Amino acid sequence: MSAQLATVDISSLFDAQASAQDRAHCRDALHHALRDTGFAVLRGTGVPPQTLLNMRQAVAAVFDTPRSQYRDWVVQKDNYRGYVPLAYFTPNAGGARADQYEAWKLHWQASASDPICAASALYGPNRWPPVDFDVQGAVQAYWAEMTRVNDALLAALFEALGLDPAVVLAMMDQPLTNMTLLNYPPGKPKDESWGIHPHKDFNFLTLLAHDPVGGLEVRTQDGSWIEAQSAEQEYVLNVGDMLELLTGGRLVSTPHRVTNRSARQRQSFPYFSVPRFDVVVAPMLEPVPGFSRSPLQSGAASHDIWYSNWPDEALTDAAIDLGNYAD
Repeated sequence: MSAQLATVDISSLFDAQASAQDRAHCRDALHHALRDTGFAVLRGTGVPPQTLLNMRQAVAAVFDTPRSQYRDWVVQKDNYRGYVPLAYFTPNAGGARADQYEAWKLHWQASASDPICAASALYGPNRWPPVDFDVQGAVQAYWAEMTRVNDALLAALFEALGLDPAVVLAMMDQPLTNMTLLNYPPGKPKDESWGIHPHKDFNFLTLLAHDPVGGLEVRTQDGSWIEAQSAEQEYVLNVGDMLELLTGGRLVSTPHRVTNRSARQRQSFPYFSVPRFDVVVAPMLEPVPGFSRSPLQSGAASHDIWYSNWPDEALTDAAIDLGNYAD
C-alpha cells in the first residue's frame, strides 16, 4: 500500500485575495484527483481546530455512555435517526457477515412543522444522544463548516467541468445531507472482519476528518487497495454515486472499506452531502464512453437504500450501484 492519494490545498477557494490563477489551479487539481481515483486529501479547509476537537469529544461522549441508555433510541425503518447497535445490520452487502461498527445516525434537521416534512417522510427532527455533553451544539457547528466546504467544492468542480455552479448549489437547498457518528471496537492485527465492507457511497461528496487510528482503504483502478492517509487538520474527500451520475461518469465513485486491526477504538464522523428529495439526478454532460446509468430521484433512491440496510429488505431500483465487493 505504498501509493498515496493526491493532496489538494483548497485554501484559495475561501480567500477573497487569491488570484484567478490560484483558484483555477485548485479546481484543476480537484478535478484531476476525483476523475482518476475519486478520492483526495484536502488541506486548507479553514475548519477551526476547536470545532473539530469539540466534534471528537462529542463522538467520544456518545460511545462512552452505557448502551443501556440507548434502548429506546435504536434506529427504526420509518425514522433512520438514532442509535445503531454493534453489528446491527450489514448495509447492502447481500447477506455477508455483519459489519463491526456501531453508530448514531443524524440527518439535515427540519422541525416537524416544516412543510417539507409533509412533502417527504425522509425529513424531520433528529434524535440527539441522551448524554451529559452538548452533542447537538458540537455537531451543528461542525456541520456548518462541512456545508461551507462542501458547497465550495461542488462549485469548484462544476466550474472545472464548464457547468454553472448555481445549478448544483440550488440542489443543496433543504438537502438530504446526513452524518454518521461511528465507533469501531478494538481489533487484532490479523482480524479479517470488516469495520465496514467494501462499498461505494451514495451521495454527492463525502468529507471525513483525519483519522488518527487509520483503517480506511481505497480500491484503485487496478484493483489493489491503498490506505487513505491524512495528517491532522486534513480531510479525506470522495465522490459518491450521485455525483458520478450527475457528471456522466467524469467524476468517479470509488469502492472503499474500513478495517480496524489496532488495539484502540476507531471513531469517525463522515459527512455525506445529498441533494433535496425531489432532485432528479441525471447526467448534465454527455456521458463518457461506457457509462450508462438511468436517472435517479434523490429522495426515492435514498429511501430505498436506507430500507435495504435491514436484512429483510433489498434494493428495488436496479439503477442504484453501491459497488459492494466481497474482497
